[in-house]
Amino acid sequence: MVITEKLDGGNTLLHSGEVYARSTSVPSAGKWMAMVKKHHAWKVREPDIYLYGEDIYGVHSIVYQAVPESETFYAFALRYGDGTFAPFDKVELYAQQKEIPVVPLLFKGRFESVDELRGFVEHAHGEPSALGGAREGVMLRLAKGFSALEFPNNVCKSVRAGHVQADEHWTRKWRPCEILR
Repeated sequence: MVITEKLDGGNTLLHSGEVYARSTSVPSAGKWMAMVKKHHAWKVREPDIYLYGEDIYGVHSIVYQAVPESETFYAFALRYGDGTFAPFDKVELYAQQKEIPVVPLLFKGRFESVDELRGFVEHAHGEPSALGGAREGVMLRLAKGFSALEFPNNVCKSVRAGHVQADEHWTRKWRPCEILR
């Protein structure tokens, strides 16, 4: 099992040098995608590679500590053109080769029981984010690869209570995260 931090950002896809948000039909034109376009989209040019990540450049609910502008996107999944999601170690290797940050890793290994897993997740929710500020939640996945059809049986998200804390969508009054100068 692999447990990573669920960052509070925009679920973003990098494919064929473009950036997509929520839809793969049209590349995103949102201003909040500026840093991922500048620093990482152009690195993912292979037609059969789809790299998913969390883009924190546009602040949602949680304000993280200042980051370098090349660290506003954090990869969490890689899918091949045949619909297969890569094992997590391949996600890490691909991202490392492309110099793309990966979401903070909280655990990699086996749990002996559901109670042990539950205890880990409860404890992780009480910890601060690796990026400073509150932790939105955690993502659980099997370390092995799996088909897109098996996604619901291999990936689970657990977020903090009341994690959506805005009355209107963050894009209406968007602001960039703090960038280290």
